[in-house]
Amino acid sequence: MSGSNSETLRSYQERVQEYIDGTSQDVTGAAKDWIDAVLSGLPAGARLVELGSAFGRDAAYIASRGFDIECTDAVPGFVSQLQSRGFKARCFNAITDELDGRYDVIFANAVMLHFDRGEFAFVLGKLFRSLKSGGRFAFSLKRGRGESWSNEKIGAPRFFCYWQPDDIEPLLRDAGFARWSIGEAETRRAHAEWLFIIAYAP
Repeated sequence: MSGSNSETLRSYQERVQEYIDGTSQDVTGAAKDWIDAVLSGLPAGARLVELGSAFGRDAAYIASRGFDIECTDAVPGFVSQLQSRGFKARCFNAITDELDGRYDVIFANAVMLHFDRGEFAFVLGKLFRSLKSGGRFAFSLKRGRGESWSNEKIGAPRFFCYWQPDDIEPLLRDAGFARWSIGEAETRRAHAEWLFIIAYAP
């Protein structure tokens, strides 16, 4: 695991409440449309896991749609928050840990953007192998170029890697995904341009 990822996780651990206070508590707009598309057509008993659940906002919305979802986070402080809010949650680091079994959906909102490009490709391949046939990996990224550190929102340094759609597609293909959709959205907060991806295993 890179030093950049370790420092980012440390910043989150030290600023759990600041992250919660600075983050929208509701699922709305383009993010809601994306999650609805992720869930579309899934059977009621589908197996879902979320990486980077934070305080459980997206998990709560997914549960409201009638699905059971396992919550995980690499930050112990967030896992404690999730458990105190009634979620089934455990510590999980996408770089160093392995998922237990195979899933219909792996969901990671604003998680993969904290990995450098080597980590991104490594995690992408690992998660592909944890999907059932026809399973879906849904993740979001910030659109842009290059990499940067930011103290915005939580007052501590976080690493971000920015992507263009054309950068992502070869990596999805190399990892083994059969098809994918890449949606784009502009928001007024937390960097204006987002990419919402749903990638499907064969």
